[in-house]
Amino acid sequence: MELLDTQAPMSFAIGSDFHQLNKTLISCEKILIAAVNGPAAGYGVSSLALFDLVYCVPDAYFFTPFVKWGMATEGASSFSFTRLMGHQKAAALCLAGDSITAEEAEKLNLVTKILPNGDKDFLSNVVEIARRISQSPPGALRTTKMLMKQPVLQDLLDANDRECAIIQKERFGSEEFVEAIKQFKLEREQKRQSRVKL
Repeated sequence: MELLDTQAPMSFAIGSDFHQLNKTLISCEKILIAAVNGPAAGYGVSSLALFDLVYCVPDAYFFTPFVKWGMATEGASSFSFTRLMGHQKAAALCLAGDSITAEEAEKLNLVTKILPNGDKDFLSNVVEIARRISQSPPGALRTTKMLMKQPVLQDLLDANDRECAIIQKERFGSEEFVEAIKQFKLEREQKRQSRVKL
């Protein structure tokens, strides 16, 4: 599965495609850099721990509404979040559905660094970092990444297997999930109606 394959059909199977996407991110030999330029939710948060470097803007915030939506955590975050931030902080994010600020995400090791929105464009700053890294010998980058990832590689793959199996077999399409989606749509429509009345 090519992440930038523009010729691929535009369909997505929640279980198998997430499983393969996560495996690709977990096993990727290249340096993976994420740039968070605003609010991040769900998989946009849980997958961040699979990246090597994560940069965000100061006003970014992060939340994982999996439980609220009747789902389960994904992106191997059942392992990676606990490893990064400890059980209680991971539980606050995943079970309680707490949102965290950019500063909190940086303290919890979910974000590498907060980059300012100053005179230079945020994405230009991230690209500059990527360009600097790309000047390093590629073999040294691959070897160093492999050595850093190897101690947790199997744990990440196992967490991905467990999460995707549970999401596909138990959570997706469950009564709790269907009800949560109905409630979400209802709340969204109520918000839209209240804006129309203004």
